Amino acid sequence: MTRGGRYGRIALAALFVLAIYPLSPYFVPLFMGAVLCVVGWRVQLAVERALAIPRWAGALLHALTWLAVIVLPSWLVIQTLAANLAPQIARWRSGAPLVKVPPTLAHVPIIGHWLASHLHRLNAKVLVHYLGHHSDLIRASLGHIWIFLLHTLIATAVVFSLALRGERVKAELTWIAQTLWGPRGAQVLTLTAASARAVMLGIIGVGLVEGGLIGISYGLAGMPLWSIWLIATALLSAIPFGAGAVLALVAGWLMLTGHVFPGLLTAAWGVAVITAADLLLRPLVTGKESSVPFMALLLSILGGAKVFGLVGVIAGPLLIMLAASLWQSWFREPPLPPAA
Repeated sequence: MTRGGRYGRIALAALFVLAIYPLSPYFVPLFMGAVLCVVGWRVQLAVERALAIPRWAGALLHALTWLAVIVLPSWLVIQTLAANLAPQIARWRSGAPLVKVPPTLAHVPIIGHWLASHLHRLNAKVLVHYLGHHSDLIRASLGHIWIFLLHTLIATAVVFSLALRGERVKAELTWIAQTLWGPRGAQVLTLTAASARAVMLGIIGVGLVEGGLIGISYGLAGMPLWSIWLIATALLSAIPFGAGAVLALVAGWLMLTGHVFPGLLTAAWGVAVITAADLLLRPLVTGKESSVPFMALLLSILGGAKVFGLVGVIAGPLLIMLAASLWQSWFREPPLPPAA
């Protein structure tokens, strides 16, 4: 390579870095959109062949499917809460306690009297006072909801854009990979896509199992419309802390409507399932097709969340699985023969 060609590539790389720097605040939705597109690309191609639809329709269906997976559970939860919250608000305005002590628990010696005396003071006035002192936290939480919606729309747009030009994007990435790593560049892309699919399918599969186990406890506890909450938990389990948020809403609703003991049991069972799924089952399923040790995958999930935020739950195991796959298939293979 001539000196001019080398300097030209360095200048092109610097320009590329400067071009993507303004996009750094949106790294999370851009990264998630790319991963989701990789995971669903093969399904999109199969749907296009089966239904004989054009590429733009397949890309749109692909993007809208991921949007529904992310947004639909939240919409179901909000609709359920809105339909059942009005009677509770009317009861709280009357000065009644926020939480009813079940008769069976109220007659328990010592514990029942203690609960009744303390929960009786927990009425709407106390709740309004508490919310007033934590208004900044409430505003910050609403701001996070807006950011979540914005990032979801950006990720959906990324899925549509990449899926619309799938073959062209793949060809360009292959050229870049072969420029950087030579003949093994295509192998790097293949391993990257396989690692992304393994991580995402592990998260989704474990999330469905996790949501199903927790959702059944909703029905046993007497939660109204528990099947909708089961679906919401199962779908949101794919998102970090999604199942925990739904579990907190359900357990809180049960306790606020007088089902204190079932609510506590549901919360305890849900925490146990989430802990077992996140710390044990998820690393096992994610690393099933690789030789990455269980402890390494577990630490990559926890460390990735600490370093990269919520997206690190995906980025952490993705990076370590990619590194392990490259080590096995690249460095341990005999070197490529020299070009003739």
